[in-house]
Amino acid sequence: MTLQDLQEQLRAHIRSRMGRGELNGVGLARAADFPQGHLSNFLNGRRGLSLESMDRLLDTLGIGILDLLETREIEQHVELPFAPEQILETRSFNKSFLRRLRPSDAEDRRDWLRFVVIRLELKSVPLIAYRTTRVTLLIDRHYSSLDPYRRFQPNVYVISFEGRCSMGYVTVRDDYLLLRTRDAQQEVEMVRIERGRNYSDYIVGRVCHVGLEV
Repeated sequence: MTLQDLQEQLRAHIRSRMGRGELNGVGLARAADFPQGHLSNFLNGRRGLSLESMDRLLDTLGIGILDLLETREIEQHVELPFAPEQILETRSFNKSFLRRLRPSDAEDRRDWLRFVVIRLELKSVPLIAYRTTRVTLLIDRHYSSLDPYRRFQPNVYVISFEGRCSMGYVTVRDDYLLLRTRDAQQEVEMVRIERGRNYSDYIVGRVCHVGLEV
């Protein structure tokens, strides 16, 4: 998809929200610090936007590039650890929050889509003690190192194995990846690391945000 295609998708997104009464041109131009005529010319296809201006407009709208893409378009351009039929929706997060998150250099994943949100059943998330049936997890796929993200605090990871995902603290012992919880009485889950593979191949990424569904 080209920049021109993305801008056309952005026009359609803004027009759709205007049609639903969520936005008006004057308010959007003022919030994005755009001249009214500049925004009007963009929406009418008489001019394009610079990358900086487009980024500012996206930030004002509270959306990201992926929000402008259909799920099938996302699948064509990024490598995801999930089957297409498992992608339910997209979510938006504050850009400043995402920019503060530090990646790890344990593995070069720069060409991977960095953040994904997954939904797990509670039985797959034994760290969560709340009364809920499902949680959504924001995963940083650029963090696969076992080094603590915060000093003296173990990282929480989502790992993928045997066609399913699970969440917990991860350690490596010999040829096994051990997945455990805070509960010392909880049985440790052991995943054998296959020959020719590394422990990081099983790590989807570090959990950096948890959303509860109640």
